[in-house]
Amino acid sequence: MSTGAGNGNPLIDGTIFSHGTMDSRDAKKTQKFLQEFLGIRSVRKSKGTQYVWLGGRWIIAALNVGNKIPPRQGEGFRFGLLVQTPQEVDAAHAAAIDQQDKWEIRTIRDVEDDGDTRSFRLQDLDGNWWEIYHRSGHLYDDLFDKQDAGASATA
Repeated sequence: MSTGAGNGNPLIDGTIFSHGTMDSRDAKKTQKFLQEFLGIRSVRKSKGTQYVWLGGRWIIAALNVGNKIPPRQGEGFRFGLLVQTPQEVDAAHAAAIDQQDKWEIRTIRDVEDDGDTRSFRLQDLDGNWWEIYHRSGHLYDDLFDKQDAGASATA
């Protein structure tokens, strides 16, 4: 760990994102939605708590909060789920609309296309927001590769 602030060295020298958290109101329903609708692996490790994973070294811990608290994740704070093609975005959107009642999906936004990214957002049964999207090319690797090579982060 570095001890200097403001000298270009971080105070905390983390090595990897390990996890984030989201709410779960009903562990069984949440797990079924994650696995059968979003295609994400989920393993329940204790009473209601489960780990959500789609490869890599980063997971989401779904914490069982029941109905004790209202949804805490706003639409601007969402989980992104990358798909292979723009057509998969459209198919996922159609499936979400068709199966909204089955999965207790609270909100489904229209598909948007800004030229680089085709996407839509939905709010799941637990109040968590998801963005289903397609973007061609590299996601963020190229941005960080440029910064590592000395290019400006805002260029």
